[in-house]
Amino acid sequence: MTEYTESFQVYRHDGDCFGYVQPASVLRYAQQIAGEHAIALGLTDEVYAKTHTAYVLAKQALHFDRVPHVDEHLTLITKPEAMKRAVNKRITVVQDAEGKPVALVDSRWVVIDTDRRMILRKHPEEFTTAHWAVEVPEELPMKMHKASLEDCEIVGRHVAAYSQCDMNGHMNNARYVDVICDALPMETLESNFVQDLIIYYHKEVRRGGAFTLYRHQMENGKWYFAGILPDGKSSFEATMTLAPRG
Repeated sequence: MTEYTESFQVYRHDGDCFGYVQPASVLRYAQQIAGEHAIALGLTDEVYAKTHTAYVLAKQALHFDRVPHVDEHLTLITKPEAMKRAVNKRITVVQDAEGKPVALVDSRWVVIDTDRRMILRKHPEEFTTAHWAVEVPEELPMKMHKASLEDCEIVGRHVAAYSQCDMNGHMNNARYVDVICDALPMETLESNFVQDLIIYYHKEVRRGGAFTLYRHQMENGKWYFAGILPDGKSSFEATMTLAPRG
């Protein structure tokens, strides 16, 4: 089972105030289908508990060819690649009702030892990943053009509240994208949409934890964001590329 397919509808609560799907909603769809594919392959909660392991996202990239609107019916096709240097690449293709690609999500997952909080470079024997493709050709650029914090402005302090945290007890990965979309100037979003996104997840923020959000407007419609924890370490970094609305 090298691919897994599922249908999704862009419900209205997944859309933005302009009637289009929010970037974070597409990432939530990609996380959902990845989890369901893993379960179909036998990677259940019981296996993770037995092996004291968990899959966590290290990096993600998102590209829109066209931003779907609310009420659209989409088909997602997810394709996991076998581990390479401790990383599993998973590509998720988003198609419209006519089968045309509208978006692509490139997710890089790592397996961690939940006791030692260390990345594992070899899957436990219980992991049934033999059906994963040796190579998945599709990919998105993952190199991030960063700004120094000295050049950034502080947007504000953000607390990981109840509604933003998942069953793991920390802020869900897609919620960071919600936060940085909220930090874009509204007048910018009125005339532009998020065409490309790259985000690095460095350190989780547990429920009730907080980070300070920094942003910097770069050239060619790019924005840089960083979430800095109270100890000065980075929780996440992201870049967004905006394009004019058609």
